[in-house]
Amino acid sequence: MKAYMLAFVRVNDLETFNREYIEKAVPIVERHGGITVAVDENPSTIEGTVPGGRVVIVEFDSKQAAENFYNDPDYQPIKAWRQQVSESDSIIFEKGF
Repeated sequence: MKAYMLAFVRVNDLETFNREYIEKAVPIVERHGGITVAVDENPSTIEGTVPGGRVVIVEFDSKQAAENFYNDPDYQPIKAWRQQVSESDSIIFEKGF
């Protein structure tokens, strides 16, 4: 079953973030079968309160694949850097009703 990682990321220096994080993280995402579905710097809130910032949706073949990406040893130093220079709220969820 397809799974999705949804992240709200708030960062001050977007150019550095893109260069230092995105360029290094995307190959690891792809190694785990992840495909970036959508990225929006200024999403519209239609109901409730959301954390704000950049919204990213990444599709994986399964919840396990998404968790494998997040826990990949190669991703850990990249994640640690991201956590130092940004704030984020992220979830992994499966498609379905």
